[in-house]
Amino acid sequence: MTGEKRSRHRGRASVAALAGVLIVVLAAHLLLAPYIADLDSFYHLGHAAQYAATSPFDSAFPWARFSAIRDLGADLWWGFHLLLLPFTAFAELADGIRVAGVVLSAVLLSGVLWISQRHRFIAPWLWPILFFVAVPSVLYRYVMVRPHVVSLLAALLLLSFLARGRWWPVLLASAALSWFHLGLFWLAPTVVVAYLVGRGLDRRFVAAPGSGDDDASLPAGLAVGSVVAGSVVGWLLRPHPFAAARLADIQIFQLFRERAADLPLAFAQELRPLPIAAFGWTSWYLLLLWGGALVVLVWCLARKRSVLHTMPAPERTLLWASLILSVGFLCLTLLAAGRALVEWAAFGLVTVPVVATYLLGEQVSRRRIVTALTLATLLVTPWILYEHRVNVRLNAVASNHLQEVATWLADHSEPGDVVFHAHWDNFGPLFARNRVNHYLGGMDPVFQYAHDRGLYWKYAYLSTDLATEWTCDAYPCSEGNAVDTYASLVGDFDARWVLVEPQRNPKLFFYLLNDARYEMGLLTDHEAVFQVLRPGTAASADRAAVAGTYQATTFTMEETGVTTDWLARGASITLTLASDGTTGGRLFVPGGGEGGSDFDEDLAGTWELIGTTLRLHHAAATFLRDITFSVAGPQLTGEETFGGVVVRVVLSKSR
Repeated sequence: MTGEKRSRHRGRASVAALAGVLIVVLAAHLLLAPYIADLDSFYHLGHAAQYAATSPFDSAFPWARFSAIRDLGADLWWGFHLLLLPFTAFAELADGIRVAGVVLSAVLLSGVLWISQRHRFIAPWLWPILFFVAVPSVLYRYVMVRPHVVSLLAALLLLSFLARGRWWPVLLASAALSWFHLGLFWLAPTVVVAYLVGRGLDRRFVAAPGSGDDDASLPAGLAVGSVVAGSVVGWLLRPHPFAAARLADIQIFQLFRERAADLPLAFAQELRPLPIAAFGWTSWYLLLLWGGALVVLVWCLARKRSVLHTMPAPERTLLWASLILSVGFLCLTLLAAGRALVEWAAFGLVTVPVVATYLLGEQVSRRRIVTALTLATLLVTPWILYEHRVNVRLNAVASNHLQEVATWLADHSEPGDVVFHAHWDNFGPLFARNRVNHYLGGMDPVFQYAHDRGLYWKYAYLSTDLATEWTCDAYPCSEGNAVDTYASLVGDFDARWVLVEPQRNPKLFFYLLNDARYEMGLLTDHEAVFQVLRPGTAASADRAAVAGTYQATTFTMEETGVTTDWLARGASITLTLASDGTTGGRLFVPGGGEGGSDFDEDLAGTWELIGTTLRLHHAAATFLRDITFSVAGPQLTGEETFGGVVVRVVLSKSR
């Protein structure tokens, strides 16, 4: 085959491999639809949308009122949020999240494909697919809109560039790691240390004496300098880099310190070891592949060291470094932090193709290796699909999660009103759809803990249903002070509203429901919103007392100083408010329709009472839906301006 034909063949193979990767990505996301993988996705796209609406250089974050993120005004994920800016153009938030998820997964797997081709792995199309599906719980993390997706790709590229490359790609990959997610800056030094150790071991014990075949790998000093310089550049390329560094310190080092104290904190659950049984069930397929690769490597070291000698030195360095990283992250997964499973899987699926290509491939037909891996993966595909669907069922959320609550709060509260949400994971969906209100905090509860430990514990007692009528500023409470919950909500949190999910917090829900100092404003299938009434607030109107039939006694429109009395012109409004929250009645305006026709509409719908204000909801397109009525005895009084026309309506109770 001529060089030109080989080039065309490789080009067609690359296109076919990329197409296969994209099909796998789309399949995984279609199995997720119509849900969203996780709640953090809402936050990240919401923060990008805030940058799009204002300025990406304004990282102030007042919405997390009781969080170190507000205190410091910095953004750990600034680069990632800039990356998401194009996806904020979608009219529907959920559509932006879905498209961003597909693109991020596709970029990750395309990068793995490029690495496979760069190091001349056998069947390069196979490894990105295995990378994606071999561990279903890791696959689920790859479909999220979170910065770890692109950060992991940057770490893999960094390892590849160290083994075979020049200093400037190493610098760029290190910078990308810090820029996308400053909390993962440690991954770049970890990779370069593994590279240096692996390179040193290879040169001392494996490389053929006097071979000098390691020139393609980056020298130690240049490697360390490039990684350090890149990490610093990625850190500094953001607003308020020193404040962001403090947030990284909180998220990494303070988090570990607090977890070591063994307090019952409602965060850092991923810093617990992954049970061996759970690890075996979720990761057995990759464990077999990775374990098999280790067996082949040990056999070659013992019996066929010449095979290692003939390996290209960069790929041999890649083998040792990826092995060191995968062993290290496996130990971390089982002994300290279960979330390190992702890194074990990622670097383990660098070790496996290197062994399959350059060690096993020298002893066994490469075609047989590819055939065996392909058939094995096809055989376990039903298990992979089943586990992925289980993860979707257990972890995914509806695309409209908290949408009704967020919209209602924006419509019924004042700018800056604090919403006390009983769970930190409520923050993302609320913030993404409603930046009128302020909230307690989000992203990671450790930032609330760092802001004020006493306030965190007052929140935690209520969040976990440990207490309702009182809360406490320490754990155990005997070491602190117990306070009345209402006094804490008003005095400590300045909360105007409380959001609670009755299924998650039944005790807190019934406490709020049965205490006259709170007024339920909204009840959905899964959430309830209560208004925190301030001392001296007018007593709420009683729904049963408000129910009845009303007739319009005032119905006027004022424009440019001229008032029109529509009742005198024959108009009428009859409104019936049933005690079950439904409405009936009729709005008639002679000559008020299109072309001078009469405007005659049925007022069937619903009504809601919040304190002493009343809103109407009905299918007919009438101005009554846009008027907020005040309840005063037997009268409902409302006034609203529409395009310069002031409409005043007084409805008086007739029976």
